[in-house]
Amino acid sequence: MFLTRVELPWEAARNPYDIHRQLWRLFPGEAPEPRVSGDEKKQGFLFRVESNLAGRPARLLVQSRLKPEIAPGVSLIGTREFHPNPSAGQRLAFLLTANPVKTIVDVEVEAKPDKLRRHVERSDRHGDKTSCLPKSRVPLVKEEEQRQWLSRKLTGAGMVEGVSVLPHAPTYFRKGNMGGKLVTATFEGVLNVINAECLTDLLTNGIGPAKAFGCGLLLVRRC
Repeated sequence: MFLTRVELPWEAARNPYDIHRQLWRLFPGEAPEPRVSGDEKKQGFLFRVESNLAGRPARLLVQSRLKPEIAPGVSLIGTREFHPNPSAGQRLAFLLTANPVKTIVDVEVEAKPDKLRRHVERSDRHGDKTSCLPKSRVPLVKEEEQRQWLSRKLTGAGMVEGVSVLPHAPTYFRKGNMGGKLVTATFEGVLNVINAECLTDLLTNGIGPAKAFGCGLLLVRRC
């Protein structure tokens, strides 16, 4: 895999929804992977926004399977190849910006065009499929809920020894004529590796939803 530092002009990054589309230009040979939910495998690459100040170029860190190619309007600051190789019992410092959410049944979801929705089948007491229930994601905003969310996502891969949680102001974006809002938090702490293969999968494919908005990239280093 490759880690690349990238800069995008302010005009191309002022709407967070456009950043992912701009980065796709670096990987013309990467075929998109359709995903039904944010917890499925990533689409070509993961990234995190390190700086996005009004009027200044946005700075990003991109993790990809393919080496990025030069694209007009996107500045490649530097690229290095790496191969994640954690081992059981290892203690690793980690950094993750994520979108902690829970999924709820929402009977009014059809009247909320800004809500991400899913319809799931409901079974009756005999196990027969009877109907579809609308579900939507709602952000977890309490720190303890966010910590519990992180622990669940890392279950099987490692145990969190300690973590600090930094909340962020909501991210607002536009998708066509519709507006949306994203609530994120950054987790920084120490992880004790339990299953190296499981952790490698998380490092490769990311954690949680909103990967197209710079969430989910798990960065680790030796303590």
